[in-house]
Amino acid sequence: MKKILWIFTSALLLSNLFLSTGCEDDPVGTGTDLPPIVVITDGPSAETVVGQDATVTVTVEATKGTADLNTLTILEDGVNVPFSRLTINGSPAASNAILLVNPADQMTWEIGINVQDDYSPSTYTVRVADKNNLSDEITFDVTVEEPIERTLTGVLWNQAGPTGRGALDLDDGLTTGIASTGDTTPDQAEIRDCGIDSTNTVSQFWRKQITYVNGTEVRYVGNALPDFNFADVASKEEIMRRFETAVALNGTPITQNGASTWGNYKVSEVVKVGDLFAVSKPGRTYLIKIDDIIETSNNNQDNYKISIKY
Repeated sequence: MKKILWIFTSALLLSNLFLSTGCEDDPVGTGTDLPPIVVITDGPSAETVVGQDATVTVTVEATKGTADLNTLTILEDGVNVPFSRLTINGSPAASNAILLVNPADQMTWEIGINVQDDYSPSTYTVRVADKNNLSDEITFDVTVEEPIERTLTGVLWNQAGPTGRGALDLDDGLTTGIASTGDTTPDQAEIRDCGIDSTNTVSQFWRKQITYVNGTEVRYVGNALPDFNFADVASKEEIMRRFETAVALNGTPITQNGASTWGNYKVSEVVKVGDLFAVSKPGRTYLIKIDDIIETSNNNQDNYKISIKY
């Protein structure tokens, strides 16, 4: 009888022990902490800038999760940006990462970043961490393009005029003859005029067509493009993009009877004021705009006023 009571008593104690330990609360914070949240409220998800001195500005907002916000870090391709290239709310940054003092539940920063020192795309990351070492981040891409070297003007004359005219050296805006090197550098003329139609009954009938010379390639970009302003072109990459989407020359030199006397040689259509052309040779691509066309009578002093960028 005593053995049975002992067994019953032991079972009752084990049952009470199970109930007392099984009903305890879970440890606070285990697997339940919420991280902060970071969003861009103003600024790019991707941006293209010209020149290595450019600054990109982005405004970000961070909201705390479970724990207080602790640090703000800005990275370039996964590496902390030197703080000398950063501003926070208009003031130079003193460090990167930046320790947040007395953070509120929600914080906003206007971050200025002096961009990378090469002509390439980079990914920037803004990361906010809290005191529990939980974090959130946002990224955006910046592409730096190379500024154009020169903006200049030149005059391309009717090729049937005086010797030493009829072509244009786009590097310096110098008038040259078709076979001339133009200046003392190795650069040669890149475009030429197509001269007159000697078969036309109108004496010295100027074709008003241009073409390539010295191995260049000339393409027609367009005229009065609604999404494009020559004055706004600031980078070599933009000029190259225009060349890549431009149309190869497909005209033939105008003659009185409409027949080509130049075989399959391709030239522009009749040039108009505002026409844009892209001209390429190894190592350099140009964008040119026909600003004005001057026509004269019977002396072959006709010419085009041309703006040049490269």
